[in-house]
Formats: sequence, structure tokens, C-alpha cells
Amino acid sequence: MSSDLQSGFAALQTGNAQRALEIARAGGDDPNARYLEGLALRALGDSQAALDVFRALGKAHPQVADFANLEGLCAGDLDDVAGARAAFGRAVDAHAGFYNAPFNLGRLLADKGELAEAAEAFHQALAIKPDHLPSLRNLAHVLEQAHAYEAAEEAADAALKLAGSDPLALAVKAGALTRKQAYGEAADLITRQLKADAPAINAALALGRKGEALEKDGAFDAAFGAFAAANQKLKQKYAVQYNGVTNGFALDRVKALSRWPGVPVEAETGCEGPAPVFLVGFPRSGTTLVENVLAAHPDITTSDEAELSAPLIEAAGDTPEDWLAFMEAMPEKRAALRAAYWEGWTGAKPGAGQVFIDKLPLNLAYVGLLSAVFPDAKFILSIRDPRDCVLSAFKQRFGMNAAMFRMLTMPGAASYYDAAMLAGTRALDRVPPGQQRQVKYEDCVADLEGQTRQLVEFLGLAWSDDVMAYREKAKARAISTPSASQVVQPVYDSSAGRWKDYAGPMQGVRSVLDPWAQRWGYEV
Repeated sequence: MSSDLQSGFAALQTGNAQRALEIARAGGDDPNARYLEGLALRALGDSQAALDVFRALGKAHPQVADFANLEGLCAGDLDDVAGARAAFGRAVDAHAGFYNAPFNLGRLLADKGELAEAAEAFHQALAIKPDHLPSLRNLAHVLEQAHAYEAAEEAADAALKLAGSDPLALAVKAGALTRKQAYGEAADLITRQLKADAPAINAALALGRKGEALEKDGAFDAAFGAFAAANQKLKQKYAVQYNGVTNGFALDRVKALSRWPGVPVEAETGCEGPAPVFLVGFPRSGTTLVENVLAAHPDITTSDEAELSAPLIEAAGDTPEDWLAFMEAMPEKRAALRAAYWEGWTGAKPGAGQVFIDKLPLNLAYVGLLSAVFPDAKFILSIRDPRDCVLSAFKQRFGMNAAMFRMLTMPGAASYYDAAMLAGTRALDRVPPGQQRQVKYEDCVADLEGQTRQLVEFLGLAWSDDVMAYREKAKARAISTPSASQVVQPVYDSSAGRWKDYAGPMQGVRSVLDPWAQRWGYEV
């Protein structure tokens, strides 16, 4: 390899992908130059161009497994799971010992919620290389997500034998100990073995499990400290990425929406195609429970937080002036906007006698927009004691985005609750009463069947006994929220009023949340 190409690979390693690309393209048809070009293009975010490079290299050099492997990674970036699967298969065909290909397939499938197939891919990698730590720890994690708890613990134990400080394996093991009510042992495991310099995301998972164990042991001050430590790691990691974001579901945008009065919308024009039912609420308010109970009905399909509203939010623009013009032009735009919404859904649209539920809790902030595009839509607002909501959101390890970044501090979560709920309730005031319904998490815990019967009636469907067998169906679903492990368990009331155990840390946000608690009928 020439010295120029060596400097190109060095530039790539130090994060200068643009310089690496320039050097690679000066290298002509040299395979090493094309290899560097593909790596640099992917690092720059152009996975399609990188895919073209690796595909050409793979055809010219089919015996090089890594070219096919990189083709698979690029296909995965582009959401082409079938193409990625085929490319990873060619990598193993080229070199039977190339364990990275099934490992990468496993990670892709896990990200897509295909947990059983992900576990199978990790097993394939481990059949090639039994001591491959990344495959072991990821296998433990996906098995835990799939509720295969015994097998998950076995995989975690195997990973910890190889690396006793691996944070993901520690998180799975601590979860197993907590399920066995060995709370002190679970917390001590994290305290003893988690290293201070562990990667932030997995370290936060482990610290969160420590907090869960301490909470169950009644050590609330120590539990809060563990949750706060987990969040601090995530806050440091994501501060640059999310602190300045002001669009979409960012706090600044939601605050702006909460101040915007909205405009009346003509309901008769452009109502083509079906309308969803929007299930909204603050995170941790019981939306996952409601979704999975209703999803067990044979005539209901649910979205599991697919971001179907994204093209509508983008079309609405960035400023109040944009929103006003958008709403005023709604009659002639509505049909196209409704079509754009449904283009994002890969399943079948609801037909006659069927219901589609769009469950994305923080669509709450955009009820005004959604009701303008779908004036015939119904809305279910999930409510829980706001103090429990905010505390629970603070304690969770969500996939990170601009909204969830604000849940990493108690004041940020409380401020988001206030803004989102104000925006949502002001918009719901303009939705006809017959098209909206509130459901309280605590009422579901007390009488799940009674609350579900009311919701099914609200949706215009006949009752089905299938809904009360929702836990079995939920076990087979890929649930993308932190509630996945809870929704397959019987409903319980132990989390109601949990905020009182954290009265000290909650004191600073009571002035924001107590008025909402009073509005929803909770004791203040």
C-alpha cells in the first residue's frame, strides 16, 4: 500500500473522512483506494455511494469477505434488510470463519425489532467464534428483550467470564438478579464491576438497573443517585447533538406550540382515505399498556411508535407564520398530506370495520396539526399522575432524541410535560367531544377490562375476548419502548404514587406539576 493511502486511512481513523475521500479518489482503481473511498463515503453519511463502491469491489473480488460485509452494513444503513442479509451471507460464503458478518446481521435485526432472528444470527457468530464478546453481550440483551430470561442470564454470565466489567452484560445480569429479588446483589454487582470509563450508553443501562434494584429494596435516595448518574452519562454524550435542536419534538418547538392558539379548520374538504386513531400522552403514562391491550383486538392494528406524523410536521414549517399559512392552505393540501402520512406505513391501511391506532405519545404536542389534517380522526389521551409520569420518564433509558434528551433532568422533564400537555389540551378543546376520550393509567390498573370495554366502544367496534389475552400476543410483538418487559406482566399498582418515595428530588418541580395533577383529579 502506498504511503498516500496509508495517510488516507490515518485521516479516516482521526475523523477526517473528507480528507480520506480526497486521497482515495486520487488513487484511481487501486482496490485499496476504492476500499478507503467506500469507508470514507459511509463515514460521511453517503451510504448509497458507499454501497455502490463495495458492491463493485465484491464483484471484482468475491473471495474478500469484508467487501460483502461492508456492502451489508451499507444496505442496513439504507433499511434494505433483505439486501443486507444477502450480502452478509455472501461474506460467510467467501470465508466460513468470518464471524463479523452474522454479528452485524444480528445487530441490524435487533435494531429492527426482529429479536428471534437477531438471536439466531448472534448464535451463528458464536458458532464460528465462541468467545466473541460482542456477540455474547448482544445475545444476552436481545434474549432479555424477548423475555427469554434464563437464556439471557446464561449469555450474560458467559460474557462476564470473558470481561467482568462489560456494561451491557452487567445490565442483563443485574436485571436477572432483580427478578430473583436479589436486590442487594444486583446493586453491588454494578457498584463493584462497572468501570468509570465504560461506554456511556451501556453504562447508563447498567446504572439504571442498579437504580431499579435499589428502588425495589426501598433505598430510594441511593436509587435516585443511580438514576441521576445514568442520566448524567447520557447528557454528557448527547449534549452537543441535542442542546441546540429547536424543531420537531424539541422542547423549544413544543413550548412554541403551547403558546399558539391555532385556527379553525374546515372539515369537509380533502378527507380522502382512512383516518387513524391517535393515542397520545406523556411518556410513561400508560400508552404502551393501552396500545397492546387494544392491539389484541382482531380488528385493530397499532403502530408501535412509527413516526408517521414526520412528513406532516415537516410540511408545517418552523415558525408561527409558517404554521398559520399551512393551516390556512389546509383545504387544498389535506388530501396530499393524508396520502403522505399513509405512505410511511408499511402495513395495510384499515378497511371498513377496522381501526388503525397511531401510538406516538408525544404527538400530543401536535394534536392541532393532526386534527387539521385528519378532522375525522379520534384521539385517546392517556393520563397518569404527572408527578409519577415525570419521575418514571427520568428513570428510564429511552432511545435518545431531542425530546428524550430533556427527560435526563427532572426540571427538563417537568418543563416538557407542561408544554406538551398545554399544547395538546388546547388543541383537544377544538376537537368534537365525540372524537376524543381520556383514559387514566390508574383506572386501567384498577379495572382493565372495564376501561378497555369503554375504549372498544369508543372506537366503534364490537367487544372481543381476545383483548384480555393481550399479554400472550404482546410476548410475540417487538415492543420498542422501555415498557416492553412490563406490558407482558399482570398489571400492578405498585408504581402509583411512587413519586412520594422521591419527595425530596421532586420538590423542585412540584410547582410545575401540581396544577396539572389537580386538573386531572389527583391529590396535591
